[in-house]
Amino acid sequence: MTYKDDLYGQGRCCKRSCVLIRPCALGFSLLELLITLAIVAILASITVPSYHGLVAKTRRGDAITALTQVQLAQERWRSSHAQYADQLDDLGWTLPESPQGYYRLRVVRADAADFLAVAEPLARQRADVCGNFASSSNGPAYIYGYAGPSCWNR
Repeated sequence: MTYKDDLYGQGRCCKRSCVLIRPCALGFSLLELLITLAIVAILASITVPSYHGLVAKTRRGDAITALTQVQLAQERWRSSHAQYADQLDDLGWTLPESPQGYYRLRVVRADAADFLAVAEPLARQRADVCGNFASSSNGPAYIYGYAGPSCWNR
């Protein structure tokens, strides 16, 4: 068998000095596979934290929506009562959770002039940098270390 008699018709051989020519092995070397794996690992280490940040930001909308609903319910309650409701049950909330379940809601204080409702993160959302959201009769409450204006932006 010679160079011209390549069994696989590839026109090349691995060892030209041998009488019997072995066809070349097709595929990737171990080094090529390791380099590819390293590149994929680097890309994953960059994109996964960014993805988790976007998911947390999306879930913040659950707290904002829930606190807006509480604020509207409080205003409806206040229109026919002497003060704001001090419990979510009075406002018609059967469960103290946000619609998607990422935040626990509670009314911290309520009187005739104002109220303060807080949304505390649950489960995975606890790792979010924004932490607790708060709302009063005037809208978002940025006091007492609650989530700031940048967290309320969608």
